Amino acid sequence: MKDNGAERVTAKPASALRNNQVRVPKAAELVSRELRKQIVRGELKEGATLFSETELMQHFGVSRPTLREALRILESEGLISVSRGARGGAVICGPTVEVATRYISLLLQVNGTTLADIHRVHMLLGPAAVRLLAEKYRSTAPAVLRACLAEGYDKLDDDFEYGIVAAQFRSKLIELTNLPPLAMVTNILSSIFETGWASATVAAGRLVDNSQDKRRGLRSMKKLIDLIESGDADAAEKHWLRHTEYVQKTMSNWLPATAVIDILDDHKN
Repeated sequence: MKDNGAERVTAKPASALRNNQVRVPKAAELVSRELRKQIVRGELKEGATLFSETELMQHFGVSRPTLREALRILESEGLISVSRGARGGAVICGPTVEVATRYISLLLQVNGTTLADIHRVHMLLGPAAVRLLAEKYRSTAPAVLRACLAEGYDKLDDDFEYGIVAAQFRSKLIELTNLPPLAMVTNILSSIFETGWASATVAAGRLVDNSQDKRRGLRSMKKLIDLIESGDADAAEKHWLRHTEYVQKTMSNWLPATAVIDILDDHKN
């Protein structure tokens, strides 16, 4: 045969293949995967009762122990709620931020993440979110933010509750941009950050007189709301950048802010 000049491929011997074993999924994993797809796609509606064990066993062609293992997987993911007993059964639950928060919290804690680390995320996202609010949502965002501000004044004498409100205000700035993926990530981080920041505020109150810092923070929030409402995006962005930088410096004096987050701590006692 005439050689057309094409590059020849020489087959390598089998010994050159990487010795990686292919893991075959267990039957329970396959069953849980199929049910998970149906739940996420809405084919199995939230609040509906899942089929009986007998029906599911027949449908998937698996044994009762295999089916129950599959249901335990889904239950651990928060996708079903199982009640035991003669009238028991599995009820469909929609995916929730709380489930994601639990796993991400564990990962952050294992990796030594601090409150200061999470606050730096707000430092990056907050000013950009503020600009967007001033440009597009100046007529709707201020009312929500003012309600949060009013709650901050109500909680001024309670360090823990004030810390929660202050953290929620930062999160609201991002949620109000109406960017669902960003809001979801922020909600997860906020669930971790709020209680931790409240704990840091309590600790600060024990170490130093933090009353002036809290009042200064509320005044800064009010100024930001006014800037957003006026539509001055440049000024709002610059103001919030300065605010977050000041909080970062203040945080360095609050020891819990530099400590690894502790999801096992109730933070208030």
